[in-house]
Amino acid sequence: MSIADLISSLLASILTLMVLSYLVGDNPLFRFAMHLLVGAAAGYAGAIAIHNVLKPGLVDPIATAGLEGLLNPSALATVILPWILVLTLLLKISPATSRFGTPAMALLVGVGAAVVVGGAISGTLLPLSLDSMQSLNPAGVGSSGATLERLLELVIVLLGTLSALFYFRFSSRASGQETPLANLAGLSIPGPLSLLRSVGSGFIAITFGVMYAGAVAASLIILAERVQFLRDTLSNLLGVSG
Repeated sequence: MSIADLISSLLASILTLMVLSYLVGDNPLFRFAMHLLVGAAAGYAGAIAIHNVLKPGLVDPIATAGLEGLLNPSALATVILPWILVLTLLLKISPATSRFGTPAMALLVGVGAAVVVGGAISGTLLPLSLDSMQSLNPAGVGSSGATLERLLELVIVLLGTLSALFYFRFSSRASGQETPLANLAGLSIPGPLSLLRSVGSGFIAITFGVMYAGAVAASLIILAERVQFLRDTLSNLLGVSG
């Protein structure tokens, strides 16, 4: 191991111990490590934004177009308009001029929301729906050789999907209490639908439990990796000193 690798491993070990010191309570070492982590993450995000967003979208078009290109009407949408939006967005810094940056902020939020919703629909909701419908296709099940285990799996998937949808359809929160929407409309939920709603809440609870277990397992894996890293660093230090 070179001297540079040894120093970097030693610094990483010290920071790891500072983070793990939270196990004995909140302390200045842990807070310093967290501040350093947040600062490094913010600096990295800022550098990525400058090199991958601001420079290609604002600086490079001006350098490419030149003075004559800026006078071209086609440069209005590609060069001038983005700069106007950025400059008006900077006006949000001051309360006196913040209202002038509201249109740019509204455009930014609207485009971001549209991208998120569109990505969720086209990248998650539609593929999952199509896969679920394909898995419930009798022709597909018959061609793959239906077994009791496969049929039971399809029944559980169908029951979990429908019961979860019924739970969100017939449930609401009002004054801190769970109130069926049908009762708010003067109707009553039939017994089978109420039972299906309860089954849906059970599936949702199981889903959250699995997600929590996955998060705990991932945290334990990271902790084991850090402990192994500390052990390897200590071994290298002892080898160097020996």
